[in-house]
Amino acid sequence: MQYTIIRIYQVPGATQREATDRFLQARELGVERDFHVRDYVKGPTGGTERRPEPRSWWELVRRQLLG
Repeated sequence: MQYTIIRIYQVPGATQREATDRFLQARELGVERDFHVRDYVKGPTGGTERRPEPRSWWELVRRQLLG
């Protein structure tokens, strides 16, 4: 079986080049997860499944404490 995984990022910038440079810099620093929005996984049958958006540790703690 083979799956296709698509990662969606949203990067701010005045131009496409500026956004690309900002994203490449984030990858070099290892913080591209700051721009990560969602993942899509396409299975061998061709169906697309949207993965839940990642949560920050602070949001997880807040949800556990406040409900």
